Amino acid sequence: MSLITKNLSVGTKVKVINPGDVPENSTWDDDGGRTSSMIKKRLQSQFFGGNSKILAEVMYIARESEREKLRRKGLIKLRLRDPAGCMINITADPSTLAPAR
Repeated sequence: MSLITKNLSVGTKVKVINPGDVPENSTWDDDGGRTSSMIKKRLQSQFFGGNSKILAEVMYIARESEREKLRRKGLIKLRLRDPAGCMINITADPSTLAPAR
């Protein structure tokens, strides 16, 4: 994580600062097979590639143990949504994100 920490509050819509490949530390949540792996990979790669049609929002994490685990790793959780309505939850480094306008 960078020396400058970003405070992105829950519900903030975000975008990637420098589009590129999907970072190795970014994973998605298991949704019980509701969304296929191909769609998850596509959404994740489009978001990190800078696609403006993919909406990303900082999520609230209810379990304190999960919040602490992500805090130690320097990650936050995002909810990605495409125009067709597909939605996944991923982890991302907040230093690579900026509030969307």
